[in-house]
Amino acid sequence: MVVLLLLGLLQLAVPGLAQSPPSGTVKITKFTYSGSGCPRGSAEGVVSSDGQTLTLIFSKYTVSTPGSTSNRRKNCQVGVTLMYPTGFTFTLGTVTFRGYAQFEQGVKGTLAAAYYFSGIQGTVRVSRNLPPPVEGNFEFTDQFVTFVYQPCDRQPLMLNLNSEARVMPPPAPSKSAGLITVDSQDLSLRQLFRLRWKKC
Repeated sequence: MVVLLLLGLLQLAVPGLAQSPPSGTVKITKFTYSGSGCPRGSAEGVVSSDGQTLTLIFSKYTVSTPGSTSNRRKNCQVGVTLMYPTGFTFTLGTVTFRGYAQFEQGVKGTLAAAYYFSGIQGTVRVSRNLPPPVEGNFEFTDQFVTFVYQPCDRQPLMLNLNSEARVMPPPAPSKSAGLITVDSQDLSLRQLFRLRWKKC
């Protein structure tokens, strides 16, 4: 009973917007992580040599039921600083969830993602329900319906990506079980969490 939540970043030219920065000019320069699903020392993170991908491997990002309330919801917030050419600004367009889940009858699960820029008002969220019964692999992409752009004159700002896994037990006296384990999170300029660019 395992689910993988993969989050990434991609330079994406969007119809109606100006072109994205040239290939190879956008890089991840640093990152941080914190949260109940990824307490300090519980994750390993590596930025690729070309600065295009950040991979986080978790050891404690697990939610389950039956159990205490704190065991049913976990989150992990990843802060990413990007280097990119002047004259551009960006926001996030879509998020893709991939994984495997298994819930017994009556158990429900939710995966959610949100993003915001440090020092800038506005948080954008998206979520996906996993109604019972669930068993097997899944993949789905959701589009953010609103957007927050980084101001053109405030580079670099930290982009904060918050993911959440939650399971909800059925009404008593049912003791149906469910479990979600988030094993890894990929933040890649080539896939999954898509950037929308525009010129300033």
